[in-house]
Amino acid sequence: MNLVEKFDADGFLESSWVLPPDAVEPLRAHVDVTPHGWVVDVWPVTSDVAAIVQRWVDEPIDVRSGAWFVSSAQAGA
Repeated sequence: MNLVEKFDADGFLESSWVLPPDAVEPLRAHVDVTPHGWVVDVWPVTSDVAAIVQRWVDEPIDVRSGAWFVSSAQAGA
């Protein structure tokens, strides 16, 4: 699953939001995405990325904070 993650000042994960599959195509212009739709590595959220993912995040994204990232994670079974 692809995620938006917010970290606190100590670098601990504070919150995360799962991105739906339809978020992948718009993200391709800003982050590396595999042909299967997985975000490769961890990317800081820029203003362009925030404009894409904000509708799936239930709090305002402050790109200047350096606390916001997009990535992918494997769901546990």
